[in-house]
Amino acid sequence: MTDKMSEEEMMKEMEKEVEARVTRGVVKGTTILVTVGVSFVIMLVVLKFVWGWVVGDLFPGAVAQGLIAANLSWAATAKLALFVSALNGIYHTLVGAFETRM
Repeated sequence: MTDKMSEEEMMKEMEKEVEARVTRGVVKGTTILVTVGVSFVIMLVVLKFVWGWVVGDLFPGAVAQGLIAANLSWAATAKLALFVSALNGIYHTLVGAFETRM
């Protein structure tokens, strides 16, 4: 009878551990998705409105020759913002992985 009780207790402990790990994983995943989404919106606005001001001052010759666009379209801005946001998500994923290992 005691073996049966200890087996049941062990199963309950395992269930609690699995539930805790799943909960932590869901929280981390949600945090990463929210970070990527917020980063995308911020980068979309920043890139769209700062590009012409910064690139024109840094590379006036390249803009005059047509090597670099003076202004970005919304589609090009969205692509750059998506790229930066994806890098941000990868960074947070790697940081979380290294914290888990230490």
